[in-house]
Amino acid sequence: MDQKTDCLISIVIPVKNGSKTLNQCLHSIFKQENLRISEVIVLDSNSSDDSIEIATSYGARVIHVNSAEFNHGLTRNLGVKYAFGDLVYFTVQDAALSDVNHLEKMISHFNDEEVQAVVGIQGYEHEKNINPALWFKRFDEPVLETRYYPNNGFEVLSANEQFELSNWDNVNAMYRKSALLELPFVETNYCEDWIWANQALTAGKKLLRDPSILVYHYHHMTFGYTLKSKFIINYYFYLFFKQSPRIPSSLCPFLRRTYTLFVRRKELSIQKRLFWLAHNVMYFLANFLSLFLFRLFLVIGKKRGLDFLYQLLCNEIPQGKTNRNNK
Repeated sequence: MDQKTDCLISIVIPVKNGSKTLNQCLHSIFKQENLRISEVIVLDSNSSDDSIEIATSYGARVIHVNSAEFNHGLTRNLGVKYAFGDLVYFTVQDAALSDVNHLEKMISHFNDEEVQAVVGIQGYEHEKNINPALWFKRFDEPVLETRYYPNNGFEVLSANEQFELSNWDNVNAMYRKSALLELPFVETNYCEDWIWANQALTAGKKLLRDPSILVYHYHHMTFGYTLKSKFIINYYFYLFFKQSPRIPSSLCPFLRRTYTLFVRRKELSIQKRLFWLAHNVMYFLANFLSLFLFRLFLVIGKKRGLDFLYQLLCNEIPQGKTNRNNK
């Protein structure tokens, strides 16, 4: 093992009432091969379940965060402050690393001294309680993507190009600690990862996206959760990137899911197929309603209208739920 692969790494995980999935998350971390994990830091936000006990059973260091003060940006900065590692890996309580060399692969990219951060991808595991229309399957060989725009090259791109290149994901991302100290996350209740990537690219930092590095991560998209989560995503994209969502003009995404359920998932019973069909119908209705309300309140009240609707729908940060038990 070379020196870079053997560097110290800190894992930082925000947690609130994560007992259903936290054990699976931590197990996937501690079964990693060929590297030293210096520590796991759990940022616990007043959990009332067994989350703290699960975390300490793995030897994780628990940092207590008042739930009223939780913030997706600043709370992660707190994790960086306490981290000992040269590299900091962020994930979440309901994610699981997909293979035993996950972190080693990610660390290897930092052999390039210019690389400041690496992001992977998310996918849905093949489990009976996870929407089978979305089970993860690769169709192409993953290709490493380099995002690097020195000498103010990022600023000359169009707003849409900058937005697309700022696509980042703290469910599966690793950073040099020095980069996070130089450029900490901003105070925000959402998209702290996108904002950071945008600022890093503007500053001429070199970022990588490696789609071969996968975490399994699933939220059960009920009508209410979909309505709120989709609105909060679009609200912060508008707030920071001036991006307004478009209402879909095609039923193709829904039809693709339906085709997958009834043609490709032959192992499912008819009852399961109908259950997930109804689930997907409610998802698309909630998504449409969220987009419609966003556009309506933007037309009626512009930023003030969106602020009003945000306070109405999202006075608390919506937390994703899972309908699976801890493994």
